[in-house]
Amino acid sequence: MGKEATIWEHLEELLIRLRKALLVFAIATLIVPFIPVSLSSYKPLIYVVPQFILDRVAPDTIEVFGHVIEIKLAQASPFGGLKILLYSAILIGFIVSSPYIAYQIYAFIEPALYPHEKRWLLVGGFVAVILFLTGVIVALLAVLPFTYRIMFIISYSVVGDKLIAFADPVDILSSALLITVATGVAFEIPLVIFFLIYLGIIEIKSLTGTYMRYLLIVSAIIAALISPDPSGLGMILVLVPYYILIVIAVIIANILKSRRK
Repeated sequence: MGKEATIWEHLEELLIRLRKALLVFAIATLIVPFIPVSLSSYKPLIYVVPQFILDRVAPDTIEVFGHVIEIKLAQASPFGGLKILLYSAILIGFIVSSPYIAYQIYAFIEPALYPHEKRWLLVGGFVAVILFLTGVIVALLAVLPFTYRIMFIISYSVVGDKLIAFADPVDILSSALLITVATGVAFEIPLVIFFLIYLGIIEIKSLTGTYMRYLLIVSAIIAALISPDPSGLGMILVLVPYYILIVIAVIIANILKSRRK
């Protein structure tokens, strides 16, 4: 049996792996965003990604009760374009380098795991990726368009005979990226609840009565935090699929826990 490493040796290994992960993230952030998505004309990812988000959340017009509100995007700072490029590059770099970052984390803790724990970690990692992407999709397709639609409706101005809502694309992209990432992270909580129940740290025996109300309250609070529109309808859009995921996590955890016993 080999000599057990000291805490300082573990810290040194951790720093080496973090340095490797940061290096890959930096390379991905500097190179990948400039890869063209079209061969006919040079359109790099760093241009396509923010344009896709703006198209989703800030259409040219919004029709409300027969009235048309025009959406006008105007940068408040001459450096706004650079901020947009920076936000997009960081997002692309993180997405591309995230598998390697996850590998470095797994490689660091892998020697301390039993074989069955390694299997659980691999399965849990795969499910975590699926849940994160589900949250991102929900944010892009439902939360962001609906939230900004409400905000444009309540913040428009009357200019002559037109209804116009003004917005800064830098503010839209920064808040949109924050909400998207927050939604993706929030969708990891059902997986955390699953492991807490399966490992016996918390106990939810049934989905009736008090347990059901507690889960619904927790789900509603999280949905409200990641869907900031004042109408409350955006929260409901998130709450329904989110609560379903939590219920599924509880059911599966209880089934697997009973089979293990």
